[in-house]
Amino acid sequence: MQLAHYAFGEENRDHGTIVIVHGLFGQARNWTAIARRLAEKYHVVTADLRNHGRSGWDMDMTYPAMADDLATLIKDVSDTPVHLVGHSMGGKASMVLALSQNAKDAGLVSDLVVVDIAPVVYGHDYTDYITAMRGVDFDTVSRRAEVEDALSSGISEKGVRQFLAQSVTTDKETGKMAWQVNIDAMADHLSDITGWPQSDLSDQYDGDVLFISGANSHYVDPKDRDHIKSLFPKAAFTSIKGAGHWVHAEKPDAVLLTLSAFLNR
Repeated sequence: MQLAHYAFGEENRDHGTIVIVHGLFGQARNWTAIARRLAEKYHVVTADLRNHGRSGWDMDMTYPAMADDLATLIKDVSDTPVHLVGHSMGGKASMVLALSQNAKDAGLVSDLVVVDIAPVVYGHDYTDYITAMRGVDFDTVSRRAEVEDALSSGISEKGVRQFLAQSVTTDKETGKMAWQVNIDAMADHLSDITGWPQSDLSDQYDGDVLFISGANSHYVDPKDRDHIKSLFPKAAFTSIKGAGHWVHAEKPDAVLLTLSAFLNR
């Protein structure tokens, strides 16, 4: 699938291209502020993953499918290996791509930054979010604030409601709102999204990898580091104080500094 994407900075700069991908229920725009800052030195591309943002919809929401989409995008936007940055679900898709024989043979990934996720199976799911999103009656709401109110029946956290409401789009002709994410595909593949594919991956990715986690998040457990190192021998780890899972939204300056230090090493 061809992914919708936004480009920042000039192409073919000596420092190369950075490709940034968001997490579940997110979109490329979540990374715009950081992308613009990085574009002072790099060519930066932020992408909408399948079933998100302006990208197309497909009922396949497995990580190999998402990784194939990223491979197509990278070949389209850069003639050289890219710096690949992925948050949460986008981080898993990025890891799957880096571990794929396709990416290795084509030389697609120069190095990798994984934001607040690990290559493991998680016990939680997002059923409550999906149920609440399906419960929004778009015949009766016309503003994003009303969408947030409608979500409150199933989601207590205000920040989560605000985040999900960002994935609402308005038809220019009818003025009617709708979800810009494919909820049905996500519901069908929750076990894939929270899981980790065990097959069709090579043993290791030998490039440099940085795992950035929020200090207040529990997504990257220190006990998983040996497993992470078995897949990514050059993995390094850092955490951002005062940040939870949405590290880049909560502490953008710290994330920018951390990314820049890694890329400039």
